[in-house]
Amino acid sequence: MATSFQTPPVELTFREKQEARRRIEVSYETTVAVQELSKSHVAWQATPDAVLVTATDIDVLAEWLYVMRGSVTTVDLPSGQTVWTLRTSTWSDSPKFPPVPVFVTVVLPSDEPVMHEIRAAVAA
Repeated sequence: MATSFQTPPVELTFREKQEARRRIEVSYETTVAVQELSKSHVAWQATPDAVLVTATDIDVLAEWLYVMRGSVTTVDLPSGQTVWTLRTSTWSDSPKFPPVPVFVTVVLPSDEPVMHEIRAAVAA
């Protein structure tokens, strides 16, 4: 319920969004390099507040889960597929560069076997 005392969220300018996106790109690229995460089978996009990673191989999600930890959600599609999404974050060793949310997503046939560790990370 909104009240007259609530301040509306501040809308970022186009330039501020671009700068935020670039900082997030650098954070993601640094994480992949430092943690030696795979660049294969991956397409990724930085937004002003997160990184969206789409993988074609469940092993990519498993690697991110093993190295960076996080929780997994699933969505069953009517087409007989399941979307697996890991919510994790970028690596950082500096308060000047806080971790950024990363969402690693893979779509698999619903009857495809999935590693126990991934199933165990599904958020309850």
